[in-house]
Amino acid sequence: MHNLKFDPSTPEGAEIVDLFNGIKEHIEDDSGGWNGGDVVDALTQWFADLGIDVDADTITTDVAPAVTD
Repeated sequence: MHNLKFDPSTPEGAEIVDLFNGIKEHIEDDSGGWNGGDVVDALTQWFADLGIDVDADTITTDVAPAVTD
């Protein structure tokens, strides 16, 4: 069971869900394993689709990091 820490009904949340579901549907093997290279490729493409250049510097925001218990 998922205990989501984001809202999947937002556009950003839907992007996260799409990435996860794509990995589950297209990368996960019959034993539940994820091929690391395939996951990196999917994540790199996902970043590119969002306009993030993985070869550029880090991205800064004005949002404070979430506090976890």
